[in-house]
This record gives sequence, C-alpha cells and structure tokens, in this order.
Amino acid sequence: MKITYRVGGLLESESRYIAVPMFAGQDMPYMNQIDSNTPSTDLVDVASQKEQVSLINTGQQDKFILLIGMGELSNTLEAIRKFSGAAVRWARKRKIDNLSIFLPSLSNPNNALVAAAVHGAIVGNFSPETYKTSSQEINVESTEFILESSGSDISDMEATINRATAIGESVNLARTLANEPPNVLTTREFARRAQSLCEVNGLTCEILEEEDLRQRGYSAILAVASGSSEPARMVIIKYEASDSPYTIGFVGKGITFDTGGISLKPAENMHRMKSDMSGAAAVLGAMIAISKIKPKVNVVGVLCLAENMPSGSAMRPGDVIKAGSGKTIEVLNTDAEGRLVLADGIVQAKKEGATHLVDVATLTGACVVALGTITTGVFGSHQYWTDIVLNAASQVGEKMWQMPTFAEYREQLDSDIADIANSGGREAGAITGALFIKEFAEDTPWVHLDIAGTAWNNKDLPHIAKGPTGVATATLTKIADIVASRGIDSNG
Repeated sequence: MKITYRVGGLLESESRYIAVPMFAGQDMPYMNQIDSNTPSTDLVDVASQKEQVSLINTGQQDKFILLIGMGELSNTLEAIRKFSGAAVRWARKRKIDNLSIFLPSLSNPNNALVAAAVHGAIVGNFSPETYKTSSQEINVESTEFILESSGSDISDMEATINRATAIGESVNLARTLANEPPNVLTTREFARRAQSLCEVNGLTCEILEEEDLRQRGYSAILAVASGSSEPARMVIIKYEASDSPYTIGFVGKGITFDTGGISLKPAENMHRMKSDMSGAAAVLGAMIAISKIKPKVNVVGVLCLAENMPSGSAMRPGDVIKAGSGKTIEVLNTDAEGRLVLADGIVQAKKEGATHLVDVATLTGACVVALGTITTGVFGSHQYWTDIVLNAASQVGEKMWQMPTFAEYREQLDSDIADIANSGGREAGAITGALFIKEFAEDTPWVHLDIAGTAWNNKDLPHIAKGPTGVATATLTKIADIVASRGIDSNG
C-alpha cells in the first residue's frame, strides 16, 4: 500500500472517497466542511453506530464522504486504528483501490495519530482469501492521510509512516503464515521462508536440522516431531546492534499442525490447528520489523518448528525425554507439546546470549477459558521485565493481562519418575503450562505470552478480517524499541 499524508481540509483530496470519523458526544467542527443535506440529528445517530459506514454525497464532482461511527471516544489511538481499518475494509469490499482518510485534531500528537492510522489501514488491507480462485475484494493500493491541524508538530512524519508501515506489514506477514494450509506451510517450508526473508532483510539465519538438534541434545523438540514425516527444525535469527549490553531472546512455538499426537484432539475444529505456529510467526514478523526499524539492541529470535502427529513412532504418554538443558521430562499428555519445543528453544536462546526472554505460544485452552479471545495471558518471572512487556503491549494497542505464577502451582508439575511432568492437570492449566517453560528459563528474566485465544479472530469485524490476527508481533517489536531507547532498570 502506498501511503502519503498532507495537512489541510478534508474536501481538498483528489480521492473520490474520503473517510471521516464520527465520535459520540464530541464536538466535530470539521463536519462544517461537508456540504450535505444530512441533518445534525442524523450525524449524532451515525456517531453512535460503532464502525458502521454511512455514505454521503458532497455534491462536489461525485465526491463521497464515508462517515464512520466510532461511538464514545475513550482510547484515542485504538479508536483511530479501528477507524482506519474499517475505512480500508469498506473500500476493499467495494473494489475501491484508493482512499483518503481524514484525521481530526485530537488529544494525541499528529505523529501518534498517523502511526495508529497507518497500522490500522495496513492490517485492514489483509484478506485470508488466498486460495479462492475469485475473490470478492481487492487490495487498497494507495491511502492518503489528511491531518486537520498544522498547529502541532509534523516533523519526522515520513519516519513515522515508515515505522508504522514496517510493523503493519510484519503483522500481516505473521497472519499470512498462520493462514497457510498445513500441507503448504510444513516445517521445512516455514524454515525456508524464514531464511529467505532474513536474507532480504539483512538478518543472519541458521537452520538446525534433525541431526543438528540431536547433537545438541534437543530431544524434546525431536520427540514432538517423532510421529510425523515432517522433520523438526529450529531456526535461529539474529539482529545485532554493536554497542548494546542487552540481548533480547524471542522464542516462538511453531507447531505447523497439531493433532494432539497420541492424546488425540477432538475432530471438531481441528483444521484450526494449522495456526498452532502463530507464536513462531509473530517472532519472525517481529524480527523482520526490527531489521527495518533498527533499534540499538541485540535481538535473537528462535522458531521451534515441528508437526505433532500420531503414528507408530510418535511419543507416548509415559515416555521420559531429556531436554537440551539436561532436565528430564515425563510426558503425561502428548497434546501438551508446545511447552516441549519451547523448552529446547529457550535453552538455545540462552546459548545465543539472551539476557532477557519472551516466549510466544498458542499454548493452552485454559487461557482461552480464563481470558477469552480478547486478552493475551502474560506470565513473568521478574516484575520489572514483565512491566516492560505490558507497557509495550499497551503502546501498540494489544490487550494483555498479567496472571499469577505463585510457587505453589509448580507442585502440580512434580513427577514420580522425572525432573518435571509436561502437564499439571486441568486446574490452573495456563499457569502450570507457563511454569513448565519457566523451568528452562531458570534465572534469566522471562515472560510467557499465551496467545491461544487471541491468535485467531472468529468473526469478520469492520476493521479486521476473520482469521489470524498476528497478535504479539507489534508488542515484540515495541519491546526492542523500548529497551533500545530506555535500557532495562532491574530496580523498577
């Protein structure tokens, strides 16, 4: 999408279609620029209809205004993201390839408003209809953002747009990967795409194949893949900033398809398990965004790729395996496989020098029960590091909530035969799943993001398509940005 901006009146655009936000209870003097017969009472009604579009003709050479109701204005940047996404989605569905989006003067700086609007527009321009032979939509090729006020600072706007574009495109990259059928995005294909993207974007990339994993003692990820004809892969991606004392390790669960293994899942909705690699997709997307934004901090991304299938060679409940750290694991449930591949991935990230860790995974149904599909579960070992992650999520508009990690929960993972069991039972399943991973982070500051509920959007919304969301990509990117600009204060 080509993105431009200017300052001026909303009717000065050459586009036939100009999107304008309507906020309930807000004074909207910019509406005086529209020469229409729309009664003011109707405008009030439009404003209350969240993300619904009313089309009016301005009477100026077939120029149309899209009045998009946004309801009460509470979180300005979130509202602008949704408004911009809704405008682009409306245009896509009507096969309109260029659009102007008007950004009124609000309480936030112009740069922040534009960044939010650009992100919303790019994410709104994504379609999951990759394999349809005749799509009912088209991409919006160009979007112009019109800033109402010239009174506030608009310096470095090009840089703002470039950063927002990099992040939005990386979110869509993660969504594209999660949307792929499992017969297309196999472990080997995922690794190949990651390597290709790294080469284009100046990142170093190393792919550990089965023999490499075996030699390094990574039996946990190998056990998960043992039932499949698709081999395990671990992809190590590095972004290096010469003078940073920190190395952030991002570790992503990349189960390209999850049947549950011998502990077989129910057949209903199993097709959705193609997106069980959304954590690895988010890590790859973030690494690509970071390569473009260039924060001054070292970052290593580890993609833990495997397919969990039942067969005569698959791991069984009751098996004992040894992770790369040397810890032994009793397998109680083969459907608790994500934490196994992450265990080895965490160890590898630490070997690469990671001083701080974040893992991302569609880990537990228990987190969906607890937080639904709105909020990502956050689990951390060191509060100062957890606070940085939560701050990053808040800044990019991703809803996340900290969950407890009290030591008493760890007792549920005790094993009679090994160092740790891979399942703590039904009670507090999201917490015990996180604490299993923490066991391998050891003393390294660590945060776990459980995106099981937030990685997939179950319905088509005005601002975002049904399907994969690319959640956590923007948060991971922002974490690198925060650490580069402010450092890490372990004293809070």
